[in-house]
Amino acid sequence: MKSMAYRRLAALALGTALTLSAGLPAASAADKISTVVNVQQIFSSLDPAKVTDYTGYMAVVNMYDGLTTVSPSGEIVPHLAKSWDVSGDGLTYTFHLRDDAKFQDGTPVKAADMVWSIQRLLGINKGPSNLIVGVLKPENVTAPDEKTLVLKIDRQFSPFLAATPLMMALNKTLITANAKADDKWGEAYVGEHSAGSGPYKLVSYNRSADMVIARNADYFLGWTKGTPVDEVRFVQTSDDATVKALAEKGELGLSSHGLGNDTYEAIGKMANYKLIQTRTSGGFVIKLNTKVYPTDDVHVRRAIAYATDYKTIQEIIYPGTDMQGPLSTAFKDAHNGDIKPGTFDLEKAKEELAKSKYAGQKITLVNSYVASLAFEAEVALLLQANLEQIGITLDIKPEPWNRIVELSSKPDTTPASTQVNISPTYPSPDSMFYNQYHSKASGTWMSMEWLQNPEIDALIDKTRGTTDVAEQNAVYKDLQAKIADLQPDVWAVAPNRRYAANKCLQGYQFIPMQSWDLNFANFTWDCKAK
Repeated sequence: MKSMAYRRLAALALGTALTLSAGLPAASAADKISTVVNVQQIFSSLDPAKVTDYTGYMAVVNMYDGLTTVSPSGEIVPHLAKSWDVSGDGLTYTFHLRDDAKFQDGTPVKAADMVWSIQRLLGINKGPSNLIVGVLKPENVTAPDEKTLVLKIDRQFSPFLAATPLMMALNKTLITANAKADDKWGEAYVGEHSAGSGPYKLVSYNRSADMVIARNADYFLGWTKGTPVDEVRFVQTSDDATVKALAEKGELGLSSHGLGNDTYEAIGKMANYKLIQTRTSGGFVIKLNTKVYPTDDVHVRRAIAYATDYKTIQEIIYPGTDMQGPLSTAFKDAHNGDIKPGTFDLEKAKEELAKSKYAGQKITLVNSYVASLAFEAEVALLLQANLEQIGITLDIKPEPWNRIVELSSKPDTTPASTQVNISPTYPSPDSMFYNQYHSKASGTWMSMEWLQNPEIDALIDKTRGTTDVAEQNAVYKDLQAKIADLQPDVWAVAPNRRYAANKCLQGYQFIPMQSWDLNFANFTWDCKAK
């Protein structure tokens, strides 16, 4: 079997070299430090109220500040809010804002700006708003004075504090001055400008190609860690040869984490480069649409899971370790260790298929993946070879990322199977369960399973409605077991996140929340450091 798979993989073209963009500056210690960061997906949004994906969060974490932020250990720590109090009934959160925080135009960040920003998040009702819609009403966001913000929620909601890093401050005065009459929240303006207090300002933005941000010299937290990175030029390309060429010219500061293994090894061997490898708190999964043919049958879903060659994926295509169901072992207290990793067994796959309502029929399964990611193409070809042996034809349909996001909005347009990386958008197990499996979260790329199961919804709601951590963890473990039995995903690999980095770039730390590890205010440029 494996030889067949490798023959199929060998036929894959991994990309051709693209012409390098002219004029990309290398880092220079003489004046400003400017470097290139490779991204493989377009920046589909720069608006903190609309972002949902890894690349979008990479933009906003550099241009905006949240009420709180996240430490490398996953703790919620002060940021714009220097401290906070929670009422005895768990319903009222009072945040005390810093006195020195300023927007990028120099005006102070006031509690009224936070009120407006959170009301804007709720009003636009996209992106991360689903975390708090139905829990926090706009009229219950108030500011008794310039440095105090009060949020009164309707009911006990255990992940509320974990969502506060996503409550980002936007400059109300600046945005409303540039808003149009039919655009109450200034969405057009925020979509093309930075209007926050963050460490970097937007210089230029070409949605389909690149983005440039420049250091905010007056950032309220200061620049005291060493020599800062003055300018970051994000270049969108999925071509490994282009990324290698940038490294050969010394222009690459940091690669994406979706390159081919050979590319990492080649760049890592270059004199001025190093490899950064870290854990992840999510995983690479194949999402199975439970509402459409043929993955509406649980036995078909289980057959696909058994026909997945986990070890080849984990050891060769996309290095990493086993996943045990939908929750990462990074959430150790909530993780159900009784769930076994996926098993590659074609005989069991055939047995499951024989139990399905499609038994004896010719079955065609659509599989989509991000067209820019070479490793996902390899996974698709491997899966195609394996499924062919059990009587399923895999119809491979690579799509641009923005097209996958668009398709995911309705069950009948969502592909039967789609490959994605999924990780917490906030540091709580709830992020992995609510965003993927709760009925109210349906209609995004994170919830392409369309599970919409009342029992699963009830369990998620139960964890959200109690502040008893032991009770939460017990329910989380039960929830994982029930989800695993329904097999709405193939949990393929907990990948080892890898970056190729210039040896001068220092300070990387893994943070278990979307792109918070790529906040360039935490990096310095030191070519002598080991």
